[in-house]
Amino acid sequence: MNFVIFDLEWNGCFSKKLNTHINEIIEFGAVKLNEKLEIIGKFNCLVRPFFSTRLSNSVKELTMLTFEEIKKGVPFDYGYSKFRKFADGCVLMSWSTSDIEVLVSNLKIYKKLEVIPFMKKYADLQQYCHDMLGLSGSNALGLQAAADMLSIDTEEIPHHRALGDSMITALCLKKLYHCAALRSYIQDALHIDFYDRIFFHSYTIEEDDGSLDFAGVFFNCPECGARCSNSRPFIAKLKGFASEFVCTECGYKFTGRLSFKRKYDSTVLSKKVIRHMV
Repeated sequence: MNFVIFDLEWNGCFSKKLNTHINEIIEFGAVKLNEKLEIIGKFNCLVRPFFSTRLSNSVKELTMLTFEEIKKGVPFDYGYSKFRKFADGCVLMSWSTSDIEVLVSNLKIYKKLEVIPFMKKYADLQQYCHDMLGLSGSNALGLQAAADMLSIDTEEIPHHRALGDSMITALCLKKLYHCAALRSYIQDALHIDFYDRIFFHSYTIEEDDGSLDFAGVFFNCPECGARCSNSRPFIAKLKGFASEFVCTECGYKFTGRLSFKRKYDSTVLSKKVIRHMV
């Protein structure tokens, strides 16, 4: 089984023809690895813009590309066809699912496709590396931050270029490679809800939509550690829900704050104690 780690560069623009904002792919980059994670192939091509008439300042600063350079690139259909041939039959991998979203959005525009037809298996290496590094929290792990944590020298690799970022991702994977662990992150891209999961973005619930369950929620007193129940109902406040608590053991008063994060198939509850000034 071979793996293809890919990365895309894209330019945000407004298309008058489509009457919408799009992220137009301007570069494909990928590396192919065998089961020993040895690089056995590289792919890179610039894509000539069809909708964009200029590069955004942020894209120019990050990629160091000019509009004149990408105008010399290949048409999207040709670049995609070459990339498909390069990656076909491999497990496709990327640093976060944003590249999958952008590729699908471009396929909808150019080829009227709703899926990536050659992708059978997929793994999000950002999530894999985040977990293998033992990081907590939901903040997205940056590629360069991961490379720094793993003491990977990236000085000679072009940053924010499709092939360069694919190479850095491959180096991170090699540092953290564990066969059984990686296997558990490989998803079936043919599963009925694969793309629904990819396109679903977690969000914080700010108002009770009737699905929230506050029954049985408790906090431990920050002074004595006793279990406390709230004396008032929870009310929506600052992208969360808050209530006042009074400890029956020591009498300490404090505020308990709840936040609910809606994910594709679950709701995650976080609790925080806000101490009152004495």
